[in-house]
Amino acid sequence: MRSSLQTLGSAALGVGIGLAILGAGFLVSNIALGNLSTSSTASPSAPTTAVPPSSAAQTITPSAPTVPTKTPAPSATPTPTTTPDPLTVIAYQSQGLRLAALSMPVGYTLTSPIAGQVEIVVYQFINGEIRSGAAAAGVPNFPYIFIRSADREIKLRPGALNTDVQMIVKDGDTIAAGAALFKIVGTGPSSWATFYDKNVTAQVIASVATRPQGTEVDPVPVFRR
Repeated sequence: MRSSLQTLGSAALGVGIGLAILGAGFLVSNIALGNLSTSSTASPSAPTTAVPPSSAAQTITPSAPTVPTKTPAPSATPTPTTTPDPLTVIAYQSQGLRLAALSMPVGYTLTSPIAGQVEIVVYQFINGEIRSGAAAAGVPNFPYIFIRSADREIKLRPGALNTDVQMIVKDGDTIAAGAALFKIVGTGPSSWATFYDKNVTAQVIASVATRPQGTEVDPVPVFRR
């Protein structure tokens, strides 16, 4: 009888412990399910909208400092250059005279190296003779230009009139040093090539003499400038 009671008591105790454990498990399960339901039904929070900073708090990037422009210093005034005179002067001797052979390009204007009075004499070469005042038709006219000052006489012998040389001064003119005498308009040589020496190629043959003595002097320094 005592043994049966002990057995029955042990069984009752086991059943009680089991029920207690089952009840605790059920309670824990209900609590967990309640938290899960609350979490799943909660409304999502509104997204956070970035609020732009106020104008007072805006970051302002400073502009680059203005660099003053330097005005370049004015350059020095260039020195004007002088165009070389294309006139060439070569010493030449012929007919026992000391002469100067003047060569210049077409378009060149020869000027007088001295002041004085002008005389122009026109020559023609007719039948092997040098004649003045002949005015033969179809025969070239060759002017001789004399410039006379108080102490010198310059004689210029250019090429054919209006073919190789165009006169600027007139017979009887009084001119200053540097005055234009004639312009070279053709490539023909001085009348000296027709009258005395066919090898002459210079456009003008010049000579210089003293006055009133008439003594010949070297003409080259007179025309070299």
